[in-house]
Amino acid sequence: MKTGQLKNSLLLLLTSFIWGVAFVAQSVGGEAVGCFTFNGVRSLIGAFVLIPVIFFLDKQKKRELGEEKFLEQKGDSKTLLLGGICCGVMLCIASNFQQFGISFTTVGKAGFITAMYILIVPILGLFMKKKVGVKVWLGVVLATMGLYMLCMTTESFSLSKGDFLVLICAGFFSLHILIIDYFSPKVDGVRLSCIQFFVCGLISTVIAFVFENPS
Repeated sequence: MKTGQLKNSLLLLLTSFIWGVAFVAQSVGGEAVGCFTFNGVRSLIGAFVLIPVIFFLDKQKKRELGEEKFLEQKGDSKTLLLGGICCGVMLCIASNFQQFGISFTTVGKAGFITAMYILIVPILGLFMKKKVGVKVWLGVVLATMGLYMLCMTTESFSLSKGDFLVLICAGFFSLHILIIDYFSPKVDGVRLSCIQFFVCGLISTVIAFVFENPS
């Protein structure tokens, strides 16, 4: 495996770890505030945290590449904005379905069902004429089995109201991943993340003030 591939794989592994730990925080947070309030606040925090990161990375890239090449690598601002909005809308829908679902099911089942996007993504990819090799399908099967054994240790598997909501969330997260796959080679990934968090946070916050009582 090349150094770049190894680095990217390790970053994705770290992402999975952080994402998995977040289920516990979501479950506890959901007991204190409404779903839209929770997602609005956490998304806006994520967006604001990325602003200094963007500033730091830009400064570093300008020093390494020079002004002209740096501007070329930034990509088209319209494409970046469109990608950020599309990703943000999908993230908003998926996150709120997930947060509502966690309120009615266990963390283990929510984690397992949400991660079903590992199966949904390659299936949707087939409709988008993306080639999926045998190794990918083998990995999907093994990952699904592993997730089941990790998450479904104490309770029997049956779809409740909460499980159904999380299943819908998995479908939207699959679309979210495919949108990221389309836009990320064209634009700066950190900027894309920042915009999507702002979009998700703003939409969730507006809905929270309409249907909830944020405090």
